[in-house]
Amino acid sequence: MNKEHDSRGPSRRWLLSTVGVASAALAGCTDILSDEGSGDDADGEGSDDSGSDSSGDGSAQWPAIEAGEQLSDFEDLDEWFPQNSELSAAEDEARIGSQAAVVESDGREARIDMRLDGIDLEEWDVSLAVKPEAADQIVVEFLAPDRDARLNTVRTVPDGYEGWFRLDCGYEHKPEGEPDLSNVTRINVVAVGSEDGETRMLVDDLRRTEAADNGKAILAFYGGYDSHYDIAAEMLEERDWTAAVPMSPDQIGADGRMGLEELQDLQDRGWDVCSHPQISTPLPEMPEDRQRDVLETNRDSLEDNGFEDGARHLFVPDDRMDETTVEVARDVHDSAFLFGSCPSGVPPTGMHTIPLIWGPALHNGVRRHINLADQYNQLTVMEVPRIVDEEDVDVDENRMSLDDFEHLLNHIEHRGLDVITPSDLVDGTYESDEEDEDHDDGRPDGTILEEGQAYEFDDTGSTTESGVDLEEGVASASFTHDGDDEFVVELVADGGGSDVTLVTTDGNTAGESIAAVEEGSYGLEIQADGEWTIDLSQPEVHADDLDELGVEASGTGSSFVGPIWAEDDVRLEVAHDGDGEFLVDGYDADGASESIVSDTGSFDSSRSFSAGGTVWINVEADGDWSLEASDA
Repeated sequence: MNKEHDSRGPSRRWLLSTVGVASAALAGCTDILSDEGSGDDADGEGSDDSGSDSSGDGSAQWPAIEAGEQLSDFEDLDEWFPQNSELSAAEDEARIGSQAAVVESDGREARIDMRLDGIDLEEWDVSLAVKPEAADQIVVEFLAPDRDARLNTVRTVPDGYEGWFRLDCGYEHKPEGEPDLSNVTRINVVAVGSEDGETRMLVDDLRRTEAADNGKAILAFYGGYDSHYDIAAEMLEERDWTAAVPMSPDQIGADGRMGLEELQDLQDRGWDVCSHPQISTPLPEMPEDRQRDVLETNRDSLEDNGFEDGARHLFVPDDRMDETTVEVARDVHDSAFLFGSCPSGVPPTGMHTIPLIWGPALHNGVRRHINLADQYNQLTVMEVPRIVDEEDVDVDENRMSLDDFEHLLNHIEHRGLDVITPSDLVDGTYESDEEDEDHDDGRPDGTILEEGQAYEFDDTGSTTESGVDLEEGVASASFTHDGDDEFVVELVADGGGSDVTLVTTDGNTAGESIAAVEEGSYGLEIQADGEWTIDLSQPEVHADDLDELGVEASGTGSSFVGPIWAEDDVRLEVAHDGDGEFLVDGYDADGASESIVSDTGSFDSSRSFSAGGTVWINVEADGDWSLEASDA
C-alpha cells in the first residue's frame, strides 16, 4: 500500500507532548554529589550500548552507562524528596549498584526532586535510566537557580511502552526567565500518567556527559517522495547540507517516490538512506522473532541496494515500540528514531530511542526546539513529509507547504545549527569544522546602510501599487488605516523573489513596521476597507544610531525597536495585553530574519533571538505590549 506518512500527524500525541506540567515550588538545598559515582572511564562514547548486561556488582546494566559523571545512583534515597508520591527501592530492578528507585502515586503525577547547593551543567547534557510502567509522559525540570529561571524536558512515552530506556534530557521548553545552568539548585523528575489511574515509574543512573560544541539538526524526509529529491535536495545542496531518507525498500521506485538512481545520487552527496519498514501490524504486537525478521529484512534489502551506511539506522514505523523492539533494534541497528517531542544531547546516550518532532509544526514547537538546540548545543530531529504547494496542503493530510519548508530551512540556517545525518551522529563526525561566520566580530564604524528610495502612497480600499525598487537590507513603513476590517500590506517581488509582509493589523489604526528585503522590484498589495496612507523608506543607518542592549520599549499596536547593536544572542522579555494576533520578528542589516513570537492573545514570556550585528525587532500587536532586550 502506497500511503503517505504519517497517519499520526500533529495529533493526540503532539497535543499530549506539548501540555505543560506545573511543579510545586519547593525549598531547601543540600549537596548530594559524591566522589564515588563520577568516573570518566567512558565506554562506548556515551551510547546506550556502553554498559554490560551484568548487575549487582556496580557495573552498568543497560540502560545505565559508564560515560560521563554520575549525579545520582539512587543508592541513598534520602537524597531525593517525593512530592505527594511514594519513593521506595527496587533491588531486583537495579541498573547500576544495588537498587533502582520506584516513584508512584494514586494520582496523575508521581514526582521526586533532588536539591543541590548549585552544580554546573552549562556545558553538560543530562540523562537517566527510566522505566515508565504506568506513565504517558516524563518531565525533568532544571531550576537554575529557581523556578523563575528553569528549563524543562518533556518526553512523550511511546504508546504502551513499559520497559527500560535511557532518557536524554533535551530542553523542550523554557517556561520562565533566562536559566543559569552554571548554578542548578534542583532537579525535579515527574512521571505523568492517565487522568484516572495510578502513576508509577522506576529511575536509576542520573548522569551528565559533555555537551557538543554547537547545536545539531537532522532532517528526515520520510517516504522518499519525488518532492524530496526535486525540491528539498536542491535547497539543501545550496546550503551544503545533507539529510536522511527513511523509507521501506518496497517503496523504492513506487509512484511518486524516488527510484534507485535518485537515492544513489543523494547517497553520493552524503545523505543516509535509512530503514523505515512498512508494516500492517505494529511491531509491539508481533512476537520477538517476527520483529527481528522485519528489521533484518529491511536492513539487508537496503544493504543489497548499496545503502550500507543508511541501513544502520531505523526510523520506527508508527512510532510504536516495546521493550522487545528496543532490544532487537540494539542488535540490528546502530541507532533508532521515533516521535518523542523533545531534543536530546549530542551524542544521545539513548541511541535507540532518539526523539523526533513533526516538522510542519513550525508554530507548535519546532522553532522553539531549534532555538533551544542552538542555545544549549543539543540535537533536534525533524520529520519532513511530502512537500507541496500551499493550496495542496490539507489539515488532515501529512504534507508540508513549500513556504513552510523554506521557513524551516531559513530558521535552522539563521540559528546556525549544524545539519547532520544519523551516520554523523553514530560515527562521531558531527563537530563543526569552521567558526561561526554569521556574527560580526566588532561594532561597525561609519555608515552601515546607505539611504535607499522613499515612497508615499494613499488611497481607499484594496489596491495594488507597482514600481517599488528596494536595496538589500531593511525597509520601514509608517501607516494609517481608517476602517473596521483587516489591513494588510505586502511587498510582492517581481521575477520570483521573496515576498514580504509589512503590516498585518485591523481596525482604525496607525503604526510603523520594519522588515528584511532583498534587492529588487516589488509591487505593493494593500488589503483595506477604508482610507489609508503608507510611507515606505530605506533610511540611512549610521553606527552612531545604534542602541546598546538593555533596551526597553513599549507601545500599543504595530511598531519596531532598533537599530540595536548585539554581539551575540539576545534575550527578550516580551509581554502582550490583547486578544488578537501577536507577532515579534527580528531582522538584521544583511536582510536575515527570525520569527521570535507567533501567538494569539495575552503573552508574557522570555525568548532568545540569534542576533549578531545590527538588528531590529518588529512587533505586530492589537493591544499594549512591552519588550526588554538584553544579553543572553
